[in-house]
Amino acid sequence: MTQSRSNDGSQGWLGVTIAIASFVASLFLWSDARADTIADMTPAPDGMVRLSEINEGALLLKTVDAGLYVPAPMVATDVALDISGPVVRATVTQRFENPSEAWVEGTYVFPLPDGSGVDRLRMQIGDRFIEGEIHERQEARRIYEEARAAGQRASLLEQERPNMFTTSVANIGPGETIIVQIEYQDVARLDDGSFELRVPLAITPRYIPQDVDFQLVSTGSARGSSAPDARRITPPLMLPVGEPDEGLRLPVTITTTLDAGFDLGPVASRYHATIVEHDGDGRARIRLADGPIPANRDFVLNWRPADETIPSAAIFTEEVDGQTYLLAQILPPAQLSDDVPRRPRETVFVIDNSGSMAGQSMQQARQALIFALERLEPTDRFNVIRFDNTMETVFPAPVDASEANIATALAFARGLDAEGGTEMLPALVEALRDLTPNDQSRVRQVVFLTDGAIGNEAQLFEAIDLGLGRSRLFPVGIGSAPNTYFMSRAARLGRGTFTHIGQVSEVAEEMEALFTALERPVMTNLDALFPADALSEIWPAPLPDLYYGEPVVMTARLNRPGGEMILEGETAGRTWRETLSLDNVDSASGIATLFGRNRIRAIEETRFQGASHQSVDAAVLQTALDFHLVSRLTSLVAVDVTPARPSDEQLAQTQVPNMIPEGWDFEAVMQDAPSAYQDASLDPSLIQRLRPGQDPNAPQLDENGVPLPATATPRELLMWVGALMMLIALIWLLMNRERRLW
Repeated sequence: MTQSRSNDGSQGWLGVTIAIASFVASLFLWSDARADTIADMTPAPDGMVRLSEINEGALLLKTVDAGLYVPAPMVATDVALDISGPVVRATVTQRFENPSEAWVEGTYVFPLPDGSGVDRLRMQIGDRFIEGEIHERQEARRIYEEARAAGQRASLLEQERPNMFTTSVANIGPGETIIVQIEYQDVARLDDGSFELRVPLAITPRYIPQDVDFQLVSTGSARGSSAPDARRITPPLMLPVGEPDEGLRLPVTITTTLDAGFDLGPVASRYHATIVEHDGDGRARIRLADGPIPANRDFVLNWRPADETIPSAAIFTEEVDGQTYLLAQILPPAQLSDDVPRRPRETVFVIDNSGSMAGQSMQQARQALIFALERLEPTDRFNVIRFDNTMETVFPAPVDASEANIATALAFARGLDAEGGTEMLPALVEALRDLTPNDQSRVRQVVFLTDGAIGNEAQLFEAIDLGLGRSRLFPVGIGSAPNTYFMSRAARLGRGTFTHIGQVSEVAEEMEALFTALERPVMTNLDALFPADALSEIWPAPLPDLYYGEPVVMTARLNRPGGEMILEGETAGRTWRETLSLDNVDSASGIATLFGRNRIRAIEETRFQGASHQSVDAAVLQTALDFHLVSRLTSLVAVDVTPARPSDEQLAQTQVPNMIPEGWDFEAVMQDAPSAYQDASLDPSLIQRLRPGQDPNAPQLDENGVPLPATATPRELLMWVGALMMLIALIWLLMNRERRLW
């Protein structure tokens, strides 16, 4: 009995001690946080800022001095486009500006056109230019990291996806600007007599799903991995602009020189105001009318010939190292299938209603789906599937397009809202599931409405290749900056076409064009015939099926120029043929680069068709090195041989944040954002340094007195932990007190 009272007494004193200690710790943390709030009201020292002083989205490097941050480098971009016929040479100039008094390394993830060939990197320091060299990716990274550690200025250009690249610039001095120039080759798209060029400026924030198993009824099961490089394709995001006078973040200027090769008709940008100055003879200069624009919406330029009767064909060649490279874009006559009756269809509509679609994108997708449903004929069958991080089908299986069934689907479409993650794979697999694979009375088509905001593209490409069967896939890209890499490759693997809807006013026009294509017979067995022994390689191979209004776009390497090229194909049981002379064809630079890029793209796609990863990698690597191209396996690196950063100076590392694409709902995106995304105003991955003998509670400075970036202290979390400890101790004390009384 005495021993028991003694234990209870000691336990009681222990409980009191824990309670008092927890209470004191909570008061200390509360007062510390309150001191931060008071300190935040005082002006920040030179070279630093407080959060209260920030009135626009910015990336800040933390320092160990509570509440003080060092501004990270920002990027301004100039794009110069030189267009000759359909061939485009683009120069992208990125200015990395370091507004702080620390040495920093800037990393910027940015978009380029999906089919472009990136073949040049130059770094400018003052009046000096350092040319980039092509290396295998790991070797380029090693060269860059060694230069970074040695204090040398260096830049590295890497491909994350065919439409997403990363520029890293090391050792940007205090108050310094380093300029990086990137050049790429592209080709304008010929569509129904009009040329269109798209310059992507914004990156669709990627949703990274967990690894999943998926089952394909017709071909068995396969296991796909998600996105092992998730952190590399999910850069930090800026907060949206609050007030119009907050200034322009990530400003972009665009200037264009156009030599069309024919008398020009209308020239205009679809989404940005431009000034067009005609020079005669098919030449014009185009610039932005209102100065720099934010990097939150793709720039699209269209031009047409003044004489609409000019044949819709463009053929160019280039001589490189004794070989002839050819680029051809031909639009087959539309009247071939005018008199062919419309075939009944089984159409599965898939609509993305995930959080990334919130705002204007969801409105566009709803209107597009409603337009498509109202266009169905009684002889058609259809179904509707919606997905976010869940999936739902309107009907268990495709049903007849009766008035009642269409009314049910329309009510479902009008009630859709955007929320949740982007788990696209289950919906895609379900849409490709064909319950009547031997039905030849209907054409089976899958119309996929999405912004493509996913990072597991390879998983989806594999599912398309395994499950396509007789289906044809027609992605419809929604929003101001859709993932065109996913859209275009999914369309090629799905033997369909890709349509882009950039704003609500385009829904009717673009969906009308899509359904005109869907209702016309496909031109199949398309082939290009050259004189004997003239053709070395042609890409893509084989040439794809064509729909109404779709051009033939191909590149080839010839053993010898001249002669005639014959294009032929079949439509509705009839043969179409066109003969084109290869003599006296206009020449253009950059065709070889486009050929190399098309070759890489075609080789990459064989990975989803059974080719071994080893053979694909070997062929891609050799092609990229031969044509001096950035690819999945090669990078460009430029190094200044002269060290710049003193050996005793630390280097802060940070990513430049991206803007949310125009029309996106920032809160909806961040609510369902993957953990790979970082808060754009915090970067805890930076090194602290303490001088010998320095007070560990004092601000940490370098030898020049510059505050160093540091990791954050989770004070709010510690406050809650302290309060919780105090509560637990009090409860324990009361329980033991009741036990003693008992």
